[in-house]
Amino acid sequence: MDQEQRNNAIRRFLKQVGIQSHQELDQLLADAEKAGTLGGEPVKVVMTLSVPSLDFEHRIAGELSKE
Repeated sequence: MDQEQRNNAIRRFLKQVGIQSHQELDQLLADAEKAGTLGGEPVKVVMTLSVPSLDFEHRIAGELSKE
């Protein structure tokens, strides 16, 4: 796999991750808001990228706020 093929494969994967993650988070937050369990505080989130065949894991933490 050359660099261009590798970059394209990574982009396709990240696009899929981004779309699916956005949909899941949107639904989760909408449901929590309807249930009254979503307070005014930022929601802490963590995304974990793992590549088991290469024994690799990377975590990204952040917050979702109403701002």
